[in-house]
Amino acid sequence: MKYTKKLPILIFSILLSVIILANCLFYVKLTEPKDIYLTNFHNLSVTDKILLLSENLPSTYISAKLTIDNVTHIFIKNIRKYYELENVTYLWKLTNSWVSKKHIVNPLDEEVGKVFGALKYASIIKADLDGRGTQLKFLLTLQGDQEVIFKPKWYTKDKIVEGPVYGGKDRHTSEIIAFYLSIILKLPYTPFCVERKLNLKDEILPVATKRFLDTTVMVKNRTCVYGKCYYCSKKDAICADQYDTLIGVVIFNIKANFKVIRSPWMRTYKNGKKAHWELDAGYCRAVKNSVTNSRLLEIIDIAIFDFFIQNGDRHHYEMMGDKLVLLDNGKGLGNPNRDFVDILAPLYQCCILRRETWKKLLNLNGRRLSFYLKQMPDVNNFLMQDHLEAIDRRLHIIYAAVEYCKKEATMIFV
Repeated sequence: MKYTKKLPILIFSILLSVIILANCLFYVKLTEPKDIYLTNFHNLSVTDKILLLSENLPSTYISAKLTIDNVTHIFIKNIRKYYELENVTYLWKLTNSWVSKKHIVNPLDEEVGKVFGALKYASIIKADLDGRGTQLKFLLTLQGDQEVIFKPKWYTKDKIVEGPVYGGKDRHTSEIIAFYLSIILKLPYTPFCVERKLNLKDEILPVATKRFLDTTVMVKNRTCVYGKCYYCSKKDAICADQYDTLIGVVIFNIKANFKVIRSPWMRTYKNGKKAHWELDAGYCRAVKNSVTNSRLLEIIDIAIFDFFIQNGDRHHYEMMGDKLVLLDNGKGLGNPNRDFVDILAPLYQCCILRRETWKKLLNLNGRRLSFYLKQMPDVNNFLMQDHLEAIDRRLHIIYAAVEYCKKEATMIFV
């Protein structure tokens, strides 16, 4: 009888012990370091490996000692002083004088804020069309005889562009963020970009060329322009709002001769057809036989730059001397929820990187990228928090690409 009374207590004790042991084992499993090379890691694609590595980065990335970035701080301080609109002729002369092998924009010049203001507010004395490329662009001449390119806003800032990485129209926001990132990443080879609101009726049409006016139509009592370009048509015109205004980006038109070269990592732009680099893991060996080591390092720097904004449309490069410049950055910021890792193919296929580039990237950990971007002018107008978080996340994916090279191949820093 006494054993019958003790039996429930015995069963309860056993069950309690089993539950405690199970919880302990579960806790140990959660807290032990993840071995990502268990199970089927080696069967994953390269891009999936890199994404998995990005979620399991060594703690050294988190605890890295960061140094003060004086250049970015000075640039932010000066560019925010854009309320003064002074002698624009002098400012255009100054801006054109920056263009050299060292930079297209001098981030340390005290006048960058005044140049920003001039691009944003200087009077428009001529409006024409820029027929280069596949997208609608205006070619405007500002007071002081400086030409600028205007790309209109097609999407609201919360618009998600689905489809391939090169899908959709140019995003004016991508041009501006690319400009800011070029300063932060110490790659000042992107033209000065400013968001600007134009009044089509008062500022543009009175000074427009016949070519411009010939592509102007009225749609539902609104003035629209369809322009001249590869994809331009009356059915796809850009229209002013009820106040006759257009928002877009003004891009400083650089007076320089550029040599255009085809990207070794160019896409086919055909559904179902992949490029050679997408099929051959050893593709970089062929590239190394066709370009100099210096050129390859330039291409990898640009691939990293493009990955932050998700510009997968870099089919050609413009060169100024032996330097690759960062023009035409409109196909970025399409989808903050997706990361096209193959933009980094030059990095993870070649596994070589400038040591200076690596130092700059390490010094941007801890959400420094979004911190700097949020201090730039007008960013809240055209960038969602999701985009800022995506840019920070992509830094970790770049770290992971380097980790992949360290684990799977030989990572070379030069």
